[in-house]
Amino acid sequence: MAPPAIARFSVLVAMAAGTLLALPLGLFDGSGVTEAKAVTAPDPTAFGAPTFVVPAIVAMLVVQLVNMVESVGDTLAVGQIVGRGDDAPTVVRALRADGAATVVSGALASFPIVTFGQSVGLVSVTRVRSRHVVALSGVLMVVLAFVPVLGAAVAAVPGPVLGGVSLVMFGMVGAVGLRILARADLTDARDLLTVALAFGLGMIPVGAPEFYAPLPSFARTVLDSGIAVTGIVAFTLNLLFHHTAPRRSRKDVSG
Repeated sequence: MAPPAIARFSVLVAMAAGTLLALPLGLFDGSGVTEAKAVTAPDPTAFGAPTFVVPAIVAMLVVQLVNMVESVGDTLAVGQIVGRGDDAPTVVRALRADGAATVVSGALASFPIVTFGQSVGLVSVTRVRSRHVVALSGVLMVVLAFVPVLGAAVAAVPGPVLGGVSLVMFGMVGAVGLRILARADLTDARDLLTVALAFGLGMIPVGAPEFYAPLPSFARTVLDSGIAVTGIVAFTLNLLFHHTAPRRSRKDVSG
């Protein structure tokens, strides 16, 4: 294992080394860097004046529902890693922050802000848990928005390099998820059924991508996301089994 000071930069070191190895293989394309502007500013009117179309608003609400499910999972996973913040009040604050950031982003003609599962893996690998680092990262993202040439340099990292790093990041996300799942009482038939149905239905979009093709587009927006389906099914069954159904002992449920 590398010393802690070096391990914190392990992901950056891996990306830099991978990019250097990609140069002689012809996998690096830096044309975007030379074509990018040095400095620019966001244009809120880039797509014209704001309009309010009800079908589009409904579609965006559905998309945001999917984003909220992913945000909840990522927040709980990070809280599990750092040993705090995996409670309901923290999740609520995280969702509010996501919503506020999305409003600002949309006002500047950008995309909705969502959490990324890679961040969970990054925290787990580097063990960097400081909020000051997160704040500094936000400042750097703002700088990238005003200096496109820096963003183009980041985007020039070869796909195979990003794929190799992402393999570790997403693997860590899965490992943290299993650790969270281990906290559940799977000797309770209700919890076991919840996990089984959530995973089973959530894997349908992966194993059978065309399964929901006959359904309307607004329904497919949710159902084609395995993360959303898993989260919604788990939430619904947990609500049904533990918050609305008559309380029964574990013996009554299992026997």
